[in-house]
Amino acid sequence: MGNIEKMIGPVQKKRVLGIDENGLGPLMGPLVITGILLRDGEEEVWFDDISDSKEFFSRDINNFSRLEETVVALFYLYNKKEPDTPSEILKSFCKSYKCLSGLNICTCNIPDGFIWSTYEGRKKRCEKFKNWVDKNGIKIEWLKSIAQCPKRINDFIGRGNHKFLLDLFTLCDIVKDVPDKNGLFIYGGKIGGLKFYRKYLRYRLPEYQCSVVEERDEVSLYIMEDKTARFTLGFYRDVEEKTFSAALSSLVGKYIRELFMIGIRKTLGISEDISGYYDSKTLSFVKTNSFKKFPSECLFRLK
Repeated sequence: MGNIEKMIGPVQKKRVLGIDENGLGPLMGPLVITGILLRDGEEEVWFDDISDSKEFFSRDINNFSRLEETVVALFYLYNKKEPDTPSEILKSFCKSYKCLSGLNICTCNIPDGFIWSTYEGRKKRCEKFKNWVDKNGIKIEWLKSIAQCPKRINDFIGRGNHKFLLDLFTLCDIVKDVPDKNGLFIYGGKIGGLKFYRKYLRYRLPEYQCSVVEERDEVSLYIMEDKTARFTLGFYRDVEEKTFSAALSSLVGKYIRELFMIGIRKTLGISEDISGYYDSKTLSFVKTNSFKKFPSECLFRLK
């Protein structure tokens, strides 16, 4: 962080926005970009059983209950109340877009009740998280997810763009929506192996002057400044391991994507628990079933 200190003075990580993506490469379901802004104490701390989000949650070890309990706890801390349904979490966290097809394949069958967790488990997780944030002086200041459905992804690619560019542009949309960016430290994940982001940032965030701090394989870091705000924006390899807010963002994005996949499966009448990724179960099911009732561009990614 020495280069940052030279440009903006001694660094105190008080407000950190971690941004992570979920679902960039699947066959079905949305791409979800999530940002969580934490106001920390003097030093960043991590909740005791969340380190790497990939280790915390995996479909292979089927720990959906812990994922749901954690997202419910975040909702509780952010909204000062417990959610009644998964749909309430989705409406609070996820920026809604008008369905381009009008069919609402993704959202018309989101479950009314919690799927994997018990009331007792959710209650216990809420209490544990509240005690932890109170002890460490942490506040969830802001939280937002943006879901890009297959139709939007396909339309973007059909205009000659790469899906990695949609990932980057959606990250910038998250940044734009933050109410107060002054003094903020933003951690995003490296996108598509890119090292140089300045031209994209100047295009997508044109109101800010963009200065390069460093551009390496591990991290690309920039100072963004306009008349009212100055903040750092970095792109890090394995960002969910670099800052706790990005790890939490990854978990929220995973949960939101799973809700969308449940809605999609129910709409299509799929009883199989397919993930939507390019795994053997999903590919076998898609190959042996017909979905002619629905536009293929709304169900499947072009790339």
